[in-house]
Amino acid sequence: MKIINRFHIYTGKKEGREIRHELQAGEAYEVSYKKLYYIVKMWAFPQDTFYLCQNRDDRELFTLFAKRVEDGENFVFRRPVGFGFFSRDLRKHLEIQFTFPRQKVFMSLFPSDVTNDSLLSDSGGVT
Repeated sequence: MKIINRFHIYTGKKEGREIRHELQAGEAYEVSYKKLYYIVKMWAFPQDTFYLCQNRDDRELFTLFAKRVEDGENFVFRRPVGFGFFSRDLRKHLEIQFTFPRQKVFMSLFPSDVTNDSLLSDSGGVT
């Protein structure tokens, strides 16, 4: 597994083309291993890991899963708990909707460095 980029995740209220009252609530890590996906870590649930994957039939839609099952060299994602999409209004974020609790968050489309305080850093975060 190779982490390519880190993206900040925010809560807030979408108003037109902007997010008001934006607060960072977690991070997403772009991973390249057999297929491209994102590991999502929310600060409110530090022990939980979610996986955001592009849908095969529509590259602008994503499914958020709560489980990754490994089978030797391969893996599959299970337990869908939400979805994501590129909003026509927001140009800088991917919208992610959790089904329970019913919470919408926004993932920045601009990567930031993976640092020592990153949740998946080699030297410190939650794995």
